[in-house]
Amino acid sequence: MTTVPALLTPTLAAIHERHSVRSYADTPVDRHSIEILLDAAVWAPSAMNSQPWAFVVIQDPDLLARCEHEANAGYFVDPPTGELATYPSETLDGIRALLRSPDFDILHGAPALIVIYATDGSGVNDCYLAAENILLAATTLGLGSCPIGFARPYFEQPEVKAELGVPAEFVCALPIVLGESTQASSPHVHTPPHVLAWR
Repeated sequence: MTTVPALLTPTLAAIHERHSVRSYADTPVDRHSIEILLDAAVWAPSAMNSQPWAFVVIQDPDLLARCEHEANAGYFVDPPTGELATYPSETLDGIRALLRSPDFDILHGAPALIVIYATDGSGVNDCYLAAENILLAATTLGLGSCPIGFARPYFEQPEVKAELGVPAEFVCALPIVLGESTQASSPHVHTPPHVLAWR
C-alpha cells in the first residue's frame, strides 16, 4: 500500500472503513449527529460554487415505514409509471425479484433517512459529491450508512415531493439511510486503480 502523510491518515481511514450497511438497530440517530452530516454535505465542491442541494430528513418511524412500503409497491405497478417506465423490462424484472424476498427491505430498517435533492437537473452530479461527504462523515461518527438508489424513483414522484414540501422542479439525487449498524463486518476487497494512461 502507498505510504501516506500522517495528516491524511484519518481521512483515508474513513474512506477505507466506509461500507454500505444493510442491517440497523432501531436506536434513533440524534439530531446533532444529523446536523453534523448535513454540514459536511454542504462543504462539498460544486460547479461555480452553485451549491445546488437541499435535504429532507425523515426520522418518524411511521413515515419511514410508509415510505418503505410505497417505494416497494411502486415497482409492481403495471404498466410501470414515472421513471420506472423507462427501465428495460429485464432490469425491472430483476429488481422485482429482489424486492419479493422477505429478507429485503428497501430502507433496510434504518431509523434515519436523508434524501438529497438537486435544485435543478444540472446539479445532480454535485449532489453526489455532497452524498459522499455524508457517507464519510457518518463513518467518522461511528454510524452505518447506505445509498438507496432503489428509493430514488419514489422520492421523485410529484405527490411525494408535495407532501414533503419539496418544490416540483427539484430532482431527487440520492436517498441515504443512517443508523447504528447491526451488520457483521467483513473485509472488503477492492481492485487496484485501473489506470488507462499516465503520461
